Amino acid sequence: MVGISNSKEVHVDMTTLRIKSQDDDVHSDKVAETTLFPKISGKIPELVRNYIHVNRIPPITPDDKTVLIAPGTPTQISMIGTVKLHGTHADIVINHDDTIRIQSRNRLSLGLGNGQDNYGVAEHLLPLRPAVLGLRDRVLARFRKLNPGTDILKEHPVIIAGEWVGPGVQKGVALAKLKTKLFVVISIAINNKWVPDEPFSDIEDVDGGIVHVYRGGIFHEVLHIRNLEGCQKRMMDLTLAVEKECPFSKSFGISGVGEGIVWKAAHPLGEDAQFWLKTKGPLHRVSNTDELKKSPPNADVIEKARAFGEAAVTGMRLQQGWDYLGEMGIERDIKAVSQMMKWVCDDVMIEEKMKMEELGVDKKSLRKAVGEMARDWFLKRLSEGTLGD
Repeated sequence: MVGISNSKEVHVDMTTLRIKSQDDDVHSDKVAETTLFPKISGKIPELVRNYIHVNRIPPITPDDKTVLIAPGTPTQISMIGTVKLHGTHADIVINHDDTIRIQSRNRLSLGLGNGQDNYGVAEHLLPLRPAVLGLRDRVLARFRKLNPGTDILKEHPVIIAGEWVGPGVQKGVALAKLKTKLFVVISIAINNKWVPDEPFSDIEDVDGGIVHVYRGGIFHEVLHIRNLEGCQKRMMDLTLAVEKECPFSKSFGISGVGEGIVWKAAHPLGEDAQFWLKTKGPLHRVSNTDELKKSPPNADVIEKARAFGEAAVTGMRLQQGWDYLGEMGIERDIKAVSQMMKWVCDDVMIEEKMKMEELGVDKKSLRKAVGEMARDWFLKRLSEGTLGD
């Protein structure tokens, strides 16, 4: 089983299935492998920046900051979208010796019993061992058919990544009205690479409550890296339509609110999760920093950080921090306030890094402002006694 040392803080890096130390450079090749699902950017400019970085002409000297794209590099990126499901993330990790592990977004192993599971996903999936192994075998058979002559590397598990959705997981969305919880496959990794979704979209186990996200249909868009405005508008129009009426829930005869769309670059670019993107409607947006403008040079540093923090720390982001504590089995009481503050601060620093640099926001002042907002929200929620929400 893959483990993570407690001796050093780690953060997710959106390069396939890897993590990196907080101290490493954002584009460093020094990474440690993990099976945890990658963090998906919510910023279109960040995806474009990653694309330019991997296709740039290497600088002549370390001090050379000139960025030139290699001749012949396409300036358009084909994107394929699926419905973003508002549930809780879970993965089925299957090793070559048929051992099975269920992991969540941040925990490498979920189990049975108090504090070990996450909304009952392990309790549902672990007893389905024969069905899960059958799914794995069908996935590998399809992979071999599509990739003749390609070996299946035993050192890398097959990962069937999904979203655990249904009644009791999240509120305020159509998925909450499903008759029963479902494990919805959203991505599959073989040989430590994410494979295209469409060729595997018919591999399900309906009796076991395992279905594919393609039931909600797909979306197509083209990102023009030199002209993002039109692409962003079209993507948001589609996202707002999904938020108004969730196509995945509709496939089960249920009408109601959806969350958004997950976009992946067409393969082979889509093998790498740094070329994935999520777009959400206003009901589920965790940040409003895109609306901020650059402050005058003489603007107060602390006030500037406070304004940025107020845009970054939304109710949805705070709820995610609350859910993180539950996922990790951390009792949500006064002793957990520092962990809540740390999670929200780290999430803002990762997710908003590009915007912070663009606006020149002071990191130290921002961490202080964000930490205070997270602390005040957490203490208020404790005082209101809404622990189960």
